[in-house]
Amino acid sequence: MRRTINHPEEPMSDTAPTLILLFVVCNLAENLYHLYFLSRMDTLITRPLSLILIQFLSVAAQTLLLFSPHYFSLSLFYGLIFVCQFAQSMVCRLSRTTPFETFIVRFVQMVAVHLCLISIFALHSDRSLDEILSMQTSRVFSICIALGFGLLVKLLNRLFQPQYRSILDHGQIKDFRFFKHFTMLSVIYLFAQSILCDLDPTHLLIPAFLLGSNLLLIFLLVGYLVNIYYISLTSDAEHSNSELSRSLAQADSRLRILRHSTYHDELTGAFSRVYAFQYIGTLLERHTLFAVVYFDLDRLKHINDTHGHQQGDHYLCSFVDQMHHHIRPSDALARIGGDEFVLILPGCDRVMADQRMEEIGREIEQGEEALLFSFGTSDSSEARDVHTLLECADQRMYTRKKERKGRSDHA
Repeated sequence: MRRTINHPEEPMSDTAPTLILLFVVCNLAENLYHLYFLSRMDTLITRPLSLILIQFLSVAAQTLLLFSPHYFSLSLFYGLIFVCQFAQSMVCRLSRTTPFETFIVRFVQMVAVHLCLISIFALHSDRSLDEILSMQTSRVFSICIALGFGLLVKLLNRLFQPQYRSILDHGQIKDFRFFKHFTMLSVIYLFAQSILCDLDPTHLLIPAFLLGSNLLLIFLLVGYLVNIYYISLTSDAEHSNSELSRSLAQADSRLRILRHSTYHDELTGAFSRVYAFQYIGTLLERHTLFAVVYFDLDRLKHINDTHGHQQGDHYLCSFVDQMHHHIRPSDALARIGGDEFVLILPGCDRVMADQRMEEIGREIEQGEEALLFSFGTSDSSEARDVHTLLECADQRMYTRKKERKGRSDHA
């Protein structure tokens, strides 16, 4: 169904100055919007000046098209908007990430809304698109409403940042790659519709087709954005969870290293004084039978003075290695400091500890590297605190050491 209408060239109406002012105000609002956020994020004066120049040329060219008394070409007008918005996006980009996706989404939203508006005007007034596009009032009002809608979308985008910007920058999301293809095909589809309007603007079914197809396009676009928005939230949550897990793993690793350095002697690999005191305290709290052996290496001072501290360190390490070969896995050998060690023997009393240490002492002294030491023992039945137990074992060690030295001097 077609309607053939011959329109004379429409002269500039009395409302033309008002329409021009309305159009300029809409563009000025968009320009101020860009300048405001650009001034907050960019210190280079060349970018705002470039943006003003592009916006001025865009408004001038669009005004000439909108208020031209000749036929109004939708495809030419949309192409001009496309070029100007792309140039604005290139000027306003604040990172190395290409702004193409952001610009495409805005363009598709604005053009789809504009096509819906002129279709509604045509259907409501029972006119063809040729008549609607030949009227300056309908041209300008539809464009201004579309520009206002685009500006509203930009403001809403700012309210949802950084979430919405995260959508546009999440190229690693699989759905977003499909979304980029969808928006680029949408641009081609919208230009095809505008060319169709230019070629056959008098067909009465075209407004209904434009309205239905562009409403569907808007719903698909909004649905896609909402879907990607929630996907990006999930992706951000997974990323945060991954970062938290990595941080916890690093903290756990540092804690293990710290615990190992706290509970172990760095030189010999034996347990530390801290571990020995905690272990003895735990056994006392559980009322477990155990014995404590206090060691003192007899020749360490002589080795340090004669051969140096490096040889003395080797002597300490050799003693610990030999002891580990002779004690049980449940026993704990700890270095208290210097040449003093403590051996904790769970399940042993003082008599059993003395017997075991006599046997170990004979085997170590008869080895390839004679390791001489003095020891004293005590068990959990003699005291209920760590310091008393160690003091008892220490006193007996010094008594045994004096007796051993006396026998050596007598010999």
